[in-house]
Amino acid sequence: MKRLARLRQENAQQLSLIAVVILIFLAFSALSDRFLTYDNLLNVSLQASATIIAAIGMTMVIATRGIDLSIGSVANCSVAIAVTLAALGSGSSLTLEASWLAYPTALVLGLLLGAFNALVIIVFRVHPLIVTLGTLALYRGIGLHVTDAASIAVSGDVLTLARGALLGVGYPVWLALAIAFAGWFTLSHTVFGRRLLALGGSPRSAVESGLKRARILAAAYILSSLCGAIAGLVIVGRVGIIDTTLGFNFEFTVITAVVLGGTSLFGGRASIVGSVIGAILLSAIDNGLNLIGANPFIYEVVRGLVLMSAISLDAYASRKATDQLSADLS
Repeated sequence: MKRLARLRQENAQQLSLIAVVILIFLAFSALSDRFLTYDNLLNVSLQASATIIAAIGMTMVIATRGIDLSIGSVANCSVAIAVTLAALGSGSSLTLEASWLAYPTALVLGLLLGAFNALVIIVFRVHPLIVTLGTLALYRGIGLHVTDAASIAVSGDVLTLARGALLGVGYPVWLALAIAFAGWFTLSHTVFGRRLLALGGSPRSAVESGLKRARILAAAYILSSLCGAIAGLVIVGRVGIIDTTLGFNFEFTVITAVVLGGTSLFGGRASIVGSVIGAILLSAIDNGLNLIGANPFIYEVVRGLVLMSAISLDAYASRKATDQLSADLS
C-alpha cells in the first residue's frame, strides 16, 4: 500500500511537471517566434545536457537523504587539472591545446574527489551538507590555483565530445540520454537502486536489516562526482574556456532540477525521468529569457524562486503522503 501511494504521488508530480513545461514552452513561443524553431530546441537540449548529466548523480545522493554541494566545484577542479595535465608542453599560459587524455584524467579525478567526500561523511560521521559545503570551497580553490584564476582558452581533442554530432544531434545530448537511461535502470531495476531508496526512506531500518550503509553512500557520492566531472567536460567543450565561472552556482541549478523533478530531499523517493524534465525546464527558461531580451540578473531571481517553490512543494508532498499513509493504515 505504501508503494502504491508512492507511485501515485510520483506519477502526479511528473504529470504536473510536464504540464508546467508545456505552459512555459507555449508562453515563450508566444513571446518569441524563434523559441519553438528546430535549431533553438536543439540548442535548449544542448544547454540542458550538462545539467542532466550532473542531475543523475545528484539524484542518487539526494535519494539517500544526502546532498552534494561540491558538484560544481568538482566540475571546475577536475577539468582544470585534467586539461592542464593533458596540455603539458603545448600552448601558453592563457591557451592550452589538450589531448584526449583529458577525458580519462577528469573521470579519475572525479572519482577521487567523490571518494574523499564519502570518506569524510562515513568515517567522521559529519553531515553531508557540512562536508560538501567545505569541499565546495576546497575543490574550487584548487581549480583556481591550477589556472591562477585566469581565463584560459582551450583547444584540441578535448572539445570533440561537446562539439561533435550524430544524426544532427550533438554528442552531449546522446551522452546525457545514455547516462539518464543508466541511472533510471539502476534505480528501478537493480538491487543497488532498491537499497539506495531503502536507505533514504528509513536509514535505521535499512541498517538494521543488514544493508551496508557505508558502501551505498560511498557509491552514491562517487557517482555524483563522476557525473560532475563529465558535466564539466561538456561545459568546457561547449564554451572552449576555463575560467572562474566554470561550475559556479552549478550545484544549485542541479539541485533545483532534481527536486523539481520529484526527488525528495527527505530521501526514499527519486525520479530520474523527473530530474531530466526538471533540467530541460530550467534550460528552457534560461533560453526563453535570453530570446526575449530579459535583464541577465533576473535569471538568478527566477532560479531562486523555482528552487524555493520546488522545496516547498516537496515538503508539502511529503507531509501529504505521510498523512495519506496514516489514514490508509488506520
